[in-house]
Amino acid sequence: MRGTVMSDLWNGLFNSRTALRSFAVVSGICLAFEGSVPAQAQQACSTTAVTGWLPRNPSLDDQRSITDVLSSYAWTIDDRDPTSFVDLFLKEASSSYELCNVGGQVFKLTFGHQDPSKDLETEMASITKYLKDHDLQTRHLVTNTLFDAAKDGKTVKTKSTVLVTLQASNLEAPELDYSADVRATLAKDGDGNWKFQSLTVYADNAAIVAKKR
Repeated sequence: MRGTVMSDLWNGLFNSRTALRSFAVVSGICLAFEGSVPAQAQQACSTTAVTGWLPRNPSLDDQRSITDVLSSYAWTIDDRDPTSFVDLFLKEASSSYELCNVGGQVFKLTFGHQDPSKDLETEMASITKYLKDHDLQTRHLVTNTLFDAAKDGKTVKTKSTVLVTLQASNLEAPELDYSADVRATLAKDGDGNWKFQSLTVYADNAAIVAKKR
């Protein structure tokens, strides 16, 4: 009888711990979703994620500088530093940060837009504040970067793979948030520093999921 009682007790504890663990994982996954929007409400992405890529590399110095910009894109979001993130872009009205998924455009942010939800500086401050307020830690991992330098040397296009993990206070380990195909066009500013003209993230998640990070 005692063996049966102890067995039932251990089974109860195990089931309770399993339930709590499952709840934590589910809660973490829920936190990973910024919101849902009907697929038909999304606009077409303003750039095309074309397949195929013929690498045309810039100089090694330019490759290193551009790689630093791509790494800084990851770090500034992960550090929740909107000011440094915005500084990675050319200070032009046409400069843009766009996020798309299989349903089309989720958002497109540009400099000085009169709509705060479409303004690069205002919206990035809001996105990073959300991460900070909800104690969410992202990690953007940029890899597999290829370069396509224009013949005139004025611009360079890049193609990278990005994996984003999300750590929440109720998760034992980071969860995969999303993966993406990231395309960028970079040009030099007046000081000779490479900056983004455009940065487009083609997230692999479902059309109904609208990430903002």
